[in-house]
Amino acid sequence: MLTASVSLVGPHAEGVTRPGPVAALKRQLNGHGGVRQNSVYRSVWGRKREHVTSRSKSLYEFGGGGIVAVDFRYSMFPSGDSRSIIFPDRAYGWERDRSDHLPAGKSWLLETKKYDLELACGQIRLSDPATLQHVLATTTVKRPAGVYDGTRTTLHEGSITMGELYKLNPRLRVNDYLDKPTGLYASYAKLPVKWRLWLGADQLVRRCQTRYDEPDSPWNAEDRRVMTADVRFSGWGDAIDIKPPPAELVATRDELVFADDD
Repeated sequence: MLTASVSLVGPHAEGVTRPGPVAALKRQLNGHGGVRQNSVYRSVWGRKREHVTSRSKSLYEFGGGGIVAVDFRYSMFPSGDSRSIIFPDRAYGWERDRSDHLPAGKSWLLETKKYDLELACGQIRLSDPATLQHVLATTTVKRPAGVYDGTRTTLHEGSITMGELYKLNPRLRVNDYLDKPTGLYASYAKLPVKWRLWLGADQLVRRCQTRYDEPDSPWNAEDRRVMTADVRFSGWGDAIDIKPPPAELVATRDELVFADDD
């Protein structure tokens, strides 16, 4: 199991136990820094192995035991680049192909509602200490691995069911991220999620991979969809200060311009 942190008397103090992954994560979330994330998500389906790949780069700002802001840049197609700056109570959205509904001189759209900010790797919510602890408890392989973000890592591998993850995160969705693994989709709760975590010497996650396959629908178990995620983290503790876009570039929904339906 994971160990709690203790005070260091010196660099070679005898009997000193390093902070475990959960304690290391909590220390970051309670600080005033952040982390950088690069993600590649891929979905493959059908006999012809059709697929779609999405990529994103994000900045996360921590504070008060959680995530206080995210700057998320996303691309699925060359012309589909977008950016979102998200706070717990609002989000600002920007797209490379500016919407015709935005007023002249405006390039960002403000959405005002509650947002649950998280560090995610596929279906695993890595910013939740309870989830991280539960996932690591399912480790079946542990071995030295390569260097990521300038630190040598230890690779942990294992498998956990979708149902176990859902108990830890009721926001989890299956069926291409659309439905809860309950009721009509209860069979999805038994699906295994294979995971790999690379932990640095400081016990912080530097890379995460997940993979699972699900049926196309509860009525069609033969056709499958394989979902994979490959997420890398760097710069843990960096001084990240995420600001909203300039007010003069932001439009609210009541400012959107729509053509008359005449």
